[in-house]
Amino acid sequence: MLLLLKNKIEVSLFSFYFILLIINQTSYSQEPIYQHFGVDEGLPSSQIYDICQTKNGHIWFATDKGISRYNGYEFENFDTSDGLPGNVVLRFYPLENGEIWGYCNNSRALFYFNEKFSGFKLYKHNNIMAKELKIKAIVKSVSIDKFKTIYLGGDNINGELLIKNNGTIERKYTNKNFYDSITPHKHIVLNKNFKNGDSYFLTLGKNTIEKNFSTIQQKKNHHQAVYLIPNKKAVFMDGVSVKIINSDKTVIAIKNSGEPLRLKVIDSTRFFVGYHYGGAKIINNKGDVKQEYLKDKSVTNFLIDNEGGYWFTTLNSGVYYVKKPSIIFLQPQNTNVSLHINSLVKKNNQLLIGYYNGDFAELQVNKSFNFKKAKLIFPPAIVEYDSIFDKTYTIFNNQLLINKKLSVEFYALKISEPTLNGTVFESYSSGFYEISKQKDFFLDKRILDVSLWKKDTLLATHSGIFKKMKGRLVALSAESKLLGFRSDDIDVTSDGNVLFIATQGAGVVVYGEKIYNITTKEGLTSDIVNEIYIENDNTILACTNKGLNRIVFNNKGFSITYIDKNSGLLSNEVEDVEVINDTLFVATKDGLCYMPKSILDAKKSDSIYLKIKEVKINDVIYTYSEYPKLNYTENKITFFVEGISFGNNSNLEYHYRLKEIDNKWSVTKNRTISFPNLKHGNYTFQIRACLGSKCYSEEQLEYPFIIKPPFWVSWWFYTLCFLVFSGFIYLFFKIRVLTYNKDIIREFIRLIIQKLKNGETYIEIRMNGEDVKILTKEICYIKSSGNYLDIITLDKSYTIRCKIGDFITTTPDAFEYLRVHRFYIIRIDKVTSKSKNTVTIKEHIIPVGETYLKQLDHIQF
Repeated sequence: MLLLLKNKIEVSLFSFYFILLIINQTSYSQEPIYQHFGVDEGLPSSQIYDICQTKNGHIWFATDKGISRYNGYEFENFDTSDGLPGNVVLRFYPLENGEIWGYCNNSRALFYFNEKFSGFKLYKHNNIMAKELKIKAIVKSVSIDKFKTIYLGGDNINGELLIKNNGTIERKYTNKNFYDSITPHKHIVLNKNFKNGDSYFLTLGKNTIEKNFSTIQQKKNHHQAVYLIPNKKAVFMDGVSVKIINSDKTVIAIKNSGEPLRLKVIDSTRFFVGYHYGGAKIINNKGDVKQEYLKDKSVTNFLIDNEGGYWFTTLNSGVYYVKKPSIIFLQPQNTNVSLHINSLVKKNNQLLIGYYNGDFAELQVNKSFNFKKAKLIFPPAIVEYDSIFDKTYTIFNNQLLINKKLSVEFYALKISEPTLNGTVFESYSSGFYEISKQKDFFLDKRILDVSLWKKDTLLATHSGIFKKMKGRLVALSAESKLLGFRSDDIDVTSDGNVLFIATQGAGVVVYGEKIYNITTKEGLTSDIVNEIYIENDNTILACTNKGLNRIVFNNKGFSITYIDKNSGLLSNEVEDVEVINDTLFVATKDGLCYMPKSILDAKKSDSIYLKIKEVKINDVIYTYSEYPKLNYTENKITFFVEGISFGNNSNLEYHYRLKEIDNKWSVTKNRTISFPNLKHGNYTFQIRACLGSKCYSEEQLEYPFIIKPPFWVSWWFYTLCFLVFSGFIYLFFKIRVLTYNKDIIREFIRLIIQKLKNGETYIEIRMNGEDVKILTKEICYIKSSGNYLDIITLDKSYTIRCKIGDFITTTPDAFEYLRVHRFYIIRIDKVTSKSKNTVTIKEHIIPVGETYLKQLDHIQF
């Protein structure tokens, strides 16, 4: 029952009531959406020193317990038992030729590996290097020139140590007082630019200091120098602070967040700094901090992967991955604040937020919050804004507020979007309310939304769309079944020509000159749509339970792009969306996040790293480099493939086929692809990676192999059989058998010819996540167990989900099978004997049901 409070309440009295009950301030942080990896996820340690990505897509981590390789699915860990010279790996030094060099601190040794990873190789002059290094020396800088001379610099290393390819030692920029305890501060000097990394070292030499980019080392251990622009602008980390030094010796000091741990150049305009318990910063070449991350962590390094994802390694907290750095989560610092958002609306450049637990908030332009706590946990808060008449509508504490003034008090499900003339409706469980006229319309249906379209009042309900006529409702499902689905939102384009309907089960229904719907078949992430946002007459946003979709209409139809949790969104359950300028605000079950609108542009990875990681023949790994030529008994081939996409690995699919026998591509997300019963022949296995409708054909891989035929299908065996058979026929004719038993000989010849011409057929099943082909002539019988079938063959059994009554119709040679019992189907040619109520196959006695006894007549020996 509605209780109308006809504006007789004094504004001052209500304001006191409003403030007394609901105002509660809270603060929000702006953070990207992190994914954490630690020991529980497969890393060997939470102490990560360095990170790099090889050209084939793998990401490598240097830790205090060896190194780890990640492919988007699992970690593969390596230590001294795998060929490393030590487990404490401090740094990686990637080279342009694809090699990755590393330094082990405890063994004072260098090692390297190539991008294809054929194992670890030790630097051939490790013994010479170890002898030249002091006990407390820690190598920081490793550079290699085109002559394979290695340049070393670091803590407690006097100047620069050079080890030539032939093992000759050379020292530069040394000073005899370098190791004196009373020696003044050493200088960090950045040497000439190397293609394979910046070379820096410590020295006391004044001439060297003056002629190069340099700064005083303030503290041991954590120092580094890198070029932003070669020979023009450099960044130094002196153990205490970070500074930018220009070629004219001017210095820009960076405000610290703690002791700096690591520098890394992103490009000529930006660089990364990691701090001890001070997080990470991305700073521009003017010294301005542009982004901050993980403010309470000790960040040791940073990587932008090939898909634009951010990776942060830490000293004691593992690895943090940001799939979409442009997506920012507005996270409340108060853990008692709800995250689940019910509705959003733009008011000028502010964002009004209604929470599912009844709370309300205003997000200002500077991303600050004005938060109001609800008196009641239920119902959800609802917000709407009329930009033409500058009116804000809010459902808060079961009260309708218009421009923060109380209008009416009751429970509402939704506030409709204002029309051009300012008409706004409230929907509730037994009708709807026209706010401007303060008029109720009581109905026998739960109204979820109301919209005016072409002078008609349309109502969204659990049972579809209805048109309100005089005193009655008319179901529009008579026009189209698509209008009979539950609808939660109805929106009309600005020109009034097209109606968009959010349905539960039919996707987005478009009601214009014709009625049609857009579903998962056309690329929508889900057919359950919660809300529709009309950006313009050609573009809409659809909020679903599996992400946010953008639908752009054009002369050819429409195109769909989307973002979901797999591609970086906070949650798949999107409740509402709002666009302010070029920023997209997405309300989800798990909170509010914002991102640039361009994130929904149709952009895919330029390539997907794909490789055939392993081949097994009859379950044995094939280790030879040449493509296999197999015997006819080696007919089970299994491929283990690996596609690497850190940003989209959950959506990555593999399209595969055997080129010679498959015209169509099979699709799977399983990385193990098996062909268990291949007949002899020449084959080419083809595999390609796909994301949605985009397949990366340019990275398609092929793997040819041959299965040799058995001797009895070779040409010489056929020739021999023909000669023997001809001789046999000749002998029979010779002794005139044909004259006495023509019918027997004719049948005998027919059976032989049928046997020789008999082709091999297969049945395809899916078991344990693998696609399996079974040679039908090897099937003995089928046994039913509820909704599952056991397929018994000559050498093994398979279990599939299928009803026994449906099995025969799915086989390519149905006439070869006979159902003899409610639980059994037999293959006729495998029966070795029969009795009045049983048949025997391979020593298995199979009962024959009473209703199937006549079937025994079909079994002839």
